[in-house]
Amino acid sequence: MIVFLWFLASMGVAYAAKLSRRYPFLWFLLAVFLSPLVGSILLWAANRWNFRLIRPT
Repeated sequence: MIVFLWFLASMGVAYAAKLSRRYPFLWFLLAVFLSPLVGSILLWAANRWNFRLIRPT
């Protein structure tokens, strides 16, 4: 059950990344491997200070 909730929360981070026009798969992987809480905090910080992991082409 905890694994399901972990992936569900990670998918929520990916969805938030999609809404902010970032790469959702990279944010999903980041949230899965670190934690959904850390992923969401990093996404918030990236949105706040306009930091991009990969420059869009």
